[in-house]
Amino acid sequence: MKKIVIVMFCLFFCIPSFARRKNKEIRCAERLKAGIEAFDNKKYSRAVGLLSTVRNECIGELDAPDSLYYFLGLSYMRGRKPEDARMELRTIIEEYPHSEFIERTYYWIAYCSYKAAPIIQRDNRLLRRAEREFSSFVSAYPRSEFIDSARIYLDSIVDKLLQKEMLNAEYYEITDKYESAVIYYQTILEDYAGSERIPEIRLRLARNLIASKRFAEAQAQLNILEENDLFKNEIELLRRRVSLRDRAGR
Repeated sequence: MKKIVIVMFCLFFCIPSFARRKNKEIRCAERLKAGIEAFDNKKYSRAVGLLSTVRNECIGELDAPDSLYYFLGLSYMRGRKPEDARMELRTIIEEYPHSEFIERTYYWIAYCSYKAAPIIQRDNRLLRRAEREFSSFVSAYPRSEFIDSARIYLDSIVDKLLQKEMLNAEYYEITDKYESAVIYYQTILEDYAGSERIPEIRLRLARNLIASKRFAEAQAQLNILEENDLFKNEIELLRRRVSLRDRAGR
């Protein structure tokens, strides 16, 4: 009799509970599917709404939670909310390191940092974050389908950071603070040695070295440019300035 009572108790309480849980799993799966379909149809606000609800109410019911975070992150990204996107995508790296989305996730995180970065005249902290993330991606996934795009963005970031440093150096140059300009240009030469703008930077450095009466150092920079057959007319003019100022100083 006791066994019958126990069985009846389980049937009365356990079966409805199981049915409710099963129904919840079905609803969660349907919402996830609807959210991904909304993303595919470029309805990003709707996708964020549906997928956020799944994350908040159903995350424990999903067989593959990483797919939820992936598409929610991309929905935020396409909706021009890169920092929100990064937060969702970071969850995949932290909690699902073996996810099938892991390689693409690293790429999109770097992309979001790039998109979140402010214009060049402002703080470049986010741009440097994007540089680190793209550099790590290129090193970790050299055969990725995104490798060409990652390298293009990385080159663009370096150009933007270089341009920011050039603006700083030019400020000191136009305000006649030639020694400060020299320091900036020398730092740029060291930090961006692979840039195509290095010859231009050497020429600017030479001008400011001359203005600072550091003629021997200026000559050294001009010699390097001359060896590479660059800026012939400008070099000739600068050498004349060196000669005239050198003679005047004797």
